Amino acid sequence: MHDRNRYLSTRTPLLNRRLYSCFKISLLALTLILVPAINVFPESPGFPDLLVPEDGEPLPGKPTPDGTFSRSRQDFIICTGKDFQGPAPTGTFSTITWQGNATDDVGRFNNETIEELLQDLSNQKNREIALQRFEVGLKADPQFYPFLYNSARLNLLLRNFEEAIRLFQRASGLIPRDPGPNMNIARACEELQDHRCVMHYYRKAHELAPLRPDALFALGVYSLETDRKPQARIYLKEGLNQFPDDSRMKIGMARLYLSSGDKLRARVLLESIPTETLTGDRRKDYDLSLHYYLADIYRESRDYGRALNQINILLENPGDPFFLENNRSKLEKEKEVLERLAKAQSVSD
Repeated sequence: MHDRNRYLSTRTPLLNRRLYSCFKISLLALTLILVPAINVFPESPGFPDLLVPEDGEPLPGKPTPDGTFSRSRQDFIICTGKDFQGPAPTGTFSTITWQGNATDDVGRFNNETIEELLQDLSNQKNREIALQRFEVGLKADPQFYPFLYNSARLNLLLRNFEEAIRLFQRASGLIPRDPGPNMNIARACEELQDHRCVMHYYRKAHELAPLRPDALFALGVYSLETDRKPQARIYLKEGLNQFPDDSRMKIGMARLYLSSGDKLRARVLLESIPTETLTGDRRKDYDLSLHYYLADIYRESRDYGRALNQINILLENPGDPFFLENNRSKLEKEKEVLERLAKAQSVSD
């Protein structure tokens, strides 16, 4: 049985690769809006639901195949078994050869690649090796959604925006109801500084997943980082109203306060986010970037010991999504500076 029969059969939309070599990157984002990818093959019944919901529970009344997909916190696609539980089924058709070793277990190859990457997510070499592995997998099975989506993610992280967009378009054709490709195309458009494209794809992602906070949060942060503070306030307030327990919305509002010089209000809001359980263990349901912004606030107030504690929490989690956009080695240098400042402060006290 072909691997794709296990994950339900799909077909990749026809894309003319030469199109991208004929235009400058500056025109690429506009093309995405005016000429969206078209799936010329019929959509397989039920396939778009394999990523929904993303909390690992099957949809009521919706049968799932032996092989399913789920999304990691770092936005990579992981292969799972029936009903989003357990290991993925072993493939029997596609053979992947990597560094002289051959395997037909596409799910395991995919998941092991992600596991190795998350050992140090910000490391450039790790990202390049992971991309090479996914590209080898994609050659063996060009229609396997995890290889396609994860290859696109790595190209985006490595700033290969043109290739990332092309691959995400293909992925969107395979699972049109997955908001992930649209979210990532919007991120690529941010780097290309195409405001119209960014808004189009974030809004499209929100339409596909209105019960998730991702697109609203992204719109708020994008508006803040492009100095559109009134719009940022609108998106983040709406996000807080709809998702009051989402730590990212509170962090986004705190960043908005910081941008306006209201450090006290930002600090109070950030410190209100629960980070520990009743037994004192670290919670897993909040965004660790909280510690980055608290560290900055504590450092400016010369509370170097508390700032150092915040940096240490981040460094203890090298696979956290925080390191998708932040360099671990840079944070380690920041830690060294804070250690010297904290030591000097303790001596003077």
